[in-house]
Amino acid sequence: MDTLRALETVHRVCQVCNLWPWRLAALPDAEGLLLRRSRWLELYGWTVLTVASGFTAYGLFQESSGQQQQEEEDAETTISSIGHTVDFIQLVGMRVAHLAALLEALWQRQAQLEFFVELDEIDRQLSKALRVDVGAGRLLMRRQTTRWAVWILWGYVVSQSLILGAKLLVPGHRFPIYWIYYLLPLLVCGLRYFQIFTAVQIVRQRLDVILVALQHLHLQQKSPGLEPVPEEQAQLEQVAMERLVAVRLVYQRVWALVALLNRCYGISMLMQVGNDFLAITSNCYWMFLNFRQSAATPFDILQIVASAVWSAPHLGNVLVLSLLCDRTAQCATRLALCLHQVNVDLGNECHNALITQFSLQLLHQRLHFSAAGFFNVDCTLLYTIVGATTTYLIILIQFHMSESTMGSKSTGE
Repeated sequence: MDTLRALETVHRVCQVCNLWPWRLAALPDAEGLLLRRSRWLELYGWTVLTVASGFTAYGLFQESSGQQQQEEEDAETTISSIGHTVDFIQLVGMRVAHLAALLEALWQRQAQLEFFVELDEIDRQLSKALRVDVGAGRLLMRRQTTRWAVWILWGYVVSQSLILGAKLLVPGHRFPIYWIYYLLPLLVCGLRYFQIFTAVQIVRQRLDVILVALQHLHLQQKSPGLEPVPEEQAQLEQVAMERLVAVRLVYQRVWALVALLNRCYGISMLMQVGNDFLAITSNCYWMFLNFRQSAATPFDILQIVASAVWSAPHLGNVLVLSLLCDRTAQCATRLALCLHQVNVDLGNECHNALITQFSLQLLHQRLHFSAAGFFNVDCTLLYTIVGATTTYLIILIQFHMSESTMGSKSTGE
């Protein structure tokens, strides 16, 4: 599997982070890699999952007891109390998403193996039937993956550095301890997102190859004035028919590949998007409270900017995931449009039957990326998140303003 060789660095990092329980074994007489089961990696994964679960449960109980002591001993302001609650909610959401990613990586390890086996078969058909240079595509994928990894890592470093620097300016703030607890699950969840991006990009690259092959396909090789059809032209038409059949078979395997992708990463997409929605909503509410009670000093503005930057990785992950999945799914629509632009002989029953069968296949085997069956991941997800965030922000702001009004009335009395 040469694709594994192109993604070897990603898989090595995922092994360390418990997101890839397979061992990469080199072939004795080739340059590719094979996936071998590693019980040590599985044991390592289950151990880390158990420790992380226990640490999350311990943090929940410790937070509840610490909050009771703080209410008894410390006279905290309303804004700092809300900020503490927002931080705690984000930390719990990130830890739950982290646990879901670890559990899914172990539970769906067989689906991961099937994904790359199916991908290897697709590349074999592309190389054999459609004469596609698969090696050049893998080299391009490696370059794109490296470039994406650098940009994503740079974004995480800049955002976290700005947040940490802004919070350290607050006197008596325990943010560095909270940041250390938050950072490791954040990076693992970011790596899980990168795994999903890479898998979707693999699917899109194969669809682009199919689309190019279909655009250069001509079933009718003769001119209208030439009769009878020469033997060479009939042979060219037969080759074109075989290529169209090969395109159909490859698309069917790509559709099965997307189904395996949904099995491998469906729960992670659900939990990661849910955690991002929670983080974005709580940060927006926190920024509203800071903006409402700030004195417009540079320090207050810096805190508001830091809260906005805190939401940037979550918003960026959802944005990239939605756009990438949507554009990949749209490739199937472009295939359907391109299919009906193929030059065919309308009087040839074989041509008409093959085009009709392929059209029905594209109609019934539509590509969609699903978050464990709860919702499809595409651009409509962005509208849903924006609408839900706005709704919950309005509700939270109304509750806060009503509590402020009641508190001022009781103080006046």
